[in-house]
Amino acid sequence: MGVLLKFLSILGKITGVLPMAISIAEVIGGLVKPGQKTGAQKLAAVQEVIKQTIQTSELVIGKDIIDEDLLNEGITEMVNAAVKIMNATKPKL
Repeated sequence: MGVLLKFLSILGKITGVLPMAISIAEVIGGLVKPGQKTGAQKLAAVQEVIKQTIQTSELVIGKDIIDEDLLNEGITEMVNAAVKIMNATKPKL
């Protein structure tokens, strides 16, 4: 499988779980008392779901993750991009 097809396959898996992960994060945010910071907790929850998805994908199977911080940075950027896209849209009436 070519690099582009592999990337698109993985992207499809991630976009499949991302809305669910963000919904889980919103539930977690709702469980926290008002006034407490929840952004970091919600981000951590979404990151974990995405990280598990990536770790079971063709992208990293059979490879060693040599820079965990860089992996987490990439996941954070993906999550933030997805949230920005979701915030930029609204359901059609």
